Amino acid sequence: MINPRGFELWYQPVYDVSSGHVVQNEVLLRWRDTQGSLHRPKTFMPVVSNAEAEPWLDRYVTSQAIAQLKAYPHLKLSINLSKRIVEDRSIAEDIYNLLTQQNVQPHQLHFEISEASLAQNFQDSVALVHDLKALGCSVILDNFANQHLTFLQWEKLGVDAVKLDASLIRDLKQDSLQTRLARAIIDTSVSLEQSAIAKSVDAYATSRHLHNFSVGSAQGYHFKPPSNRPWLTSKVEVLGVPIDNMTQADLLNDLKSGVVFTANLDRLTHLNQDQELRAAYNIADYKICDSQILYFASRLLGSPIQEQISGADLFAAFYTHHQNNPDITVFLLGGAPGVAAQTQQTINTRVGRDMVVGAYSPSASFDGNSQECTDIIEHINRSGATVLAIGVGSPIQERWIYRHRERLADSIKIIFAIDAILDLDTSRQQRGPLASLFGAKQLLRLISQPK
Repeated sequence: MINPRGFELWYQPVYDVSSGHVVQNEVLLRWRDTQGSLHRPKTFMPVVSNAEAEPWLDRYVTSQAIAQLKAYPHLKLSINLSKRIVEDRSIAEDIYNLLTQQNVQPHQLHFEISEASLAQNFQDSVALVHDLKALGCSVILDNFANQHLTFLQWEKLGVDAVKLDASLIRDLKQDSLQTRLARAIIDTSVSLEQSAIAKSVDAYATSRHLHNFSVGSAQGYHFKPPSNRPWLTSKVEVLGVPIDNMTQADLLNDLKSGVVFTANLDRLTHLNQDQELRAAYNIADYKICDSQILYFASRLLGSPIQEQISGADLFAAFYTHHQNNPDITVFLLGGAPGVAAQTQQTINTRVGRDMVVGAYSPSASFDGNSQECTDIIEHINRSGATVLAIGVGSPIQERWIYRHRERLADSIKIIFAIDAILDLDTSRQQRGPLASLFGAKQLLRLISQPK
């Protein structure tokens, strides 16, 4: 039996391909059971369908989304409506009442309806799209692959945008039937003055080829994984990796949960050769610029990153920012024997409380030792920490997070992967004039040898 109180709204941003700005956040539904485990729709939607509760769920998600829009006036959300929505005669009126009650602008709300759902009863679908647009909301034709609707029916629907089915954009570099159909849909969307959206962009190879098509916006793990809150921060793509374009101050205010990776030239150049590292970067909620060369390269490319954020400086600023916040407790993982414990004492002295509640210095080859990894995870989970800071060097730290993050307790809300977190006293000195000179040399090398 599904407990309605267990439903949660999660979000995945849709980015403008050219500018990197957030166009909207797609609402993704999750359900948390009484043991705290999170489930995706494929687990609970059959139960909802058997109970004929889809109309209720459509209204529940819409009401929760509108409440979010009231709290964030600059936010735009898109909601996936159920396959039975075309049969729901009063949905538009109920949405109007919800918008009026919350005093939310209709243009903030987008509705996604799948091609298969719209094709079930086409005449009623046309009326539904017309009613939703009459409210001032936008309507998106979702999962379109020309399998259920003809192009003429698509035109008659009069939607505002079309989302290409994931199967059409998985391998855009190949001259396949799927790629040709994708191009035809995109070209038609341009002629219809509708935005074309690529979904499930989970790899750089796909993202790179989007620029060869007239795709207006895109979403997927390559840009940002789903999160339990909406995103408003833009992205700048450097060397095929979308970097969060924000200042350190903005990041400190924004960071409530998620995985934080720091990006530099060495790491990014290894991503194409290291599939697991690439997968790890795809699950990171924040990818920040910790490199002078990437910072200046973004300016040369015409999409400047606002600020270079040093990983060591960020972590120091983080624990200072939260020194009086009892909800922030930290576990340190990394360093030579005794270093993590010494850093624990140093941080706690600086903040004036026992913020760091646990520390562990692993063996040199701990990542290949399953028993030691299990012991580490047990230490972390028993510590009561809400933040894990791991500094064992890249790419080991990113791979370790990717492999083991799901074994960490739900109490761990934030994970830092930052090399210098356990070397607090020397990190600033190491980034002195010599580091700046090295960055300048690398920048010149990038300009003269872009490959």
